[in-house]
Amino acid sequence: MRSSRRALLASLALSAGLFVSGCGFSPMYGSQGVSQGLSDILVETGREQVDFHLQEALLDRMGARHASGPYTLRTESDVTRSALGVGADAAVSRYAISLEVQYGLFRDGDTDPVMTGTVRSEASYNVPRSVYASVAAERDATERAAQLAAERIANQLVRALQDANSQ
Repeated sequence: MRSSRRALLASLALSAGLFVSGCGFSPMYGSQGVSQGLSDILVETGREQVDFHLQEALLDRMGARHASGPYTLRTESDVTRSALGVGADAAVSRYAISLEVQYGLFRDGDTDPVMTGTVRSEASYNVPRSVYASVAAERDATERAAQLAAERIANQLVRALQDANSQ
């Protein structure tokens, strides 16, 4: 009974794969996915700490550490920090880091972007009593916000590539 069940499951999986490939489906990720085109995009960010975290996250997410393609992704970041929680002693006990990133995808030699967009992300952190721990917590929240923004930028770029390939 188990072997017939396995055979049935295998045939269903095979037929589903054939059906999906026949309808024009192309995977976003994987070796033959649309996101493979992101690895040739150069990444330029600003000089602040959040820009460094954003650039590292974009390079990792896009697989673009050795990019040499005809496109460059340029970003501008704006970070704000706001108090979220106040303790019984009237001291702020939690902060939120809000990150807004405006980006443009430029073809080498062109001054007008091929694509532009804006993403927003947020990460929060508790304020510990130790000054060092507080600085470390803020840095960690900034890095998390940058990673989330990089994920959103990469997803928007993949969707744009997928739309361009389908036309």
